[in-house]
Amino acid sequence: DRLLTSVVGAAPASAAGWKIDLDPERTQVSFTLKATMHTVHGTAKLVSGSLLLDPDTGAASGEIVIDAPSAETGNGSRDKKMHRKVLVSGEHPRIVLRPTRLDGELTRNRKAKVTVVGELELLGTPHAINFPLEVLIDGSSFTAEVEFTVPYAAWGLKDPSTFVLRVAKEVRVQVTTEGTLEMEH
Repeated sequence: DRLLTSVVGAAPASAAGWKIDLDPERTQVSFTLKATMHTVHGTAKLVSGSLLLDPDTGAASGEIVIDAPSAETGNGSRDKKMHRKVLVSGEHPRIVLRPTRLDGELTRNRKAKVTVVGELELLGTPHAINFPLEVLIDGSSFTAEVEFTVPYAAWGLKDPSTFVLRVAKEVRVQVTTEGTLEMEH
């Protein structure tokens, strides 16, 4: 309730808005990182996601929160290093996306491609980001798919490369999600 209250309070005035809630149980967050002679694949869990959107102006507010400590690649020693040195998940347990705008037209009952504009918070620091989003709104439910690149090294996260192992300076993130949509008046 607290998140909803703060989101509603921050929303732009509008005759009607859309309230979108992501379902953590129906959300998959995965990432890939190219490394010497192989690609690392991993997953993380969605904690929550609640947004308000003005379909007339594209203005958006709210938060999508990923649980940083849940990130895992299936390799215990690599995961310990990732949490201790790169994500610093003990001190920064949340990765937060805060959309401010959607560019493009969202309509009901057909797939739409829009661009999400906002900020992604990593290690407690917000970074400007925008990425394409494919979404289908069907009645009061929606599905969405997105793939984007996070330039983690440029954003100040530690590069885990060693003398022998070299990794890319960007990580590719893929998200598929389902949730509900309500009309707010």
